[in-house]
Amino acid sequence: MSEAKQQPKTVLITGVTSGIGFTTAEHLHEMGYKLLLVGRDEQKLISVSEQLGKEAYYICDLEHTDQIEGIFNFCKKNNIKLDGMVHSAGYAVNMPIRIFKAADMERQMRIHYYAFLELCRFFSNKKYSNDGASIIAMSSLASLTARKGSVLYASSKNALNAAVKVASKEFIKRAIRVNALLPAYVDTRMNTGLEDLVNVAERQPMGLIPPKNIAYVIEFLLSEKSKYITGALIPVSAGMEE
Repeated sequence: MSEAKQQPKTVLITGVTSGIGFTTAEHLHEMGYKLLLVGRDEQKLISVSEQLGKEAYYICDLEHTDQIEGIFNFCKKNNIKLDGMVHSAGYAVNMPIRIFKAADMERQMRIHYYAFLELCRFFSNKKYSNDGASIIAMSSLASLTARKGSVLYASSKNALNAAVKVASKEFIKRAIRVNALLPAYVDTRMNTGLEDLVNVAERQPMGLIPPKNIAYVIEFLLSEKSKYITGALIPVSAGMEE
């Protein structure tokens, strides 16, 4: 007797309208995953949903953490039970310590850290996720390299790293794995013109990382192949030294 066909996994992805988030959504769609696309730009979000065969989407500005509960209310209303979550939404600005303002610091923390914790708080509830699910946070190698001008971005990603470590221990009873990817420079719009600012060839000998290669690692972390990996901060360095 043949085995029953396995149901496709459903994954929530933030920051899907560009960069790593979009490429990840595109790749997972190709691999047969069902998706819940989250972004703040309604027109771009609708466009991405249509490109991916009308995947479900929810408009949410993650800077406003009080909006995040709405994502999970949407899940409940539409009988969506999640098997994975990829927090790819991000924002980067480089400035020295002597000139940044509290508002600059707050925005970085809200998107990278506060939003992730709030997403995890709801995701960890049995109403919204299945046992054995996988959470992946998009951190950065900048959290380890301590480059000049990166204090806001690096600090917010370090906070994210700590949250990943703690969540991996708190969610272990439900076998929910929590990991972070720490890429070096990725070939996305956020890094457009990077060559004018730094010598990429010297700092990152293998060159800018194609976002599809990040999506491949995300898919691995969502799959059963990585079922014993949790609490890991996984660098994708392209040869950049920490």
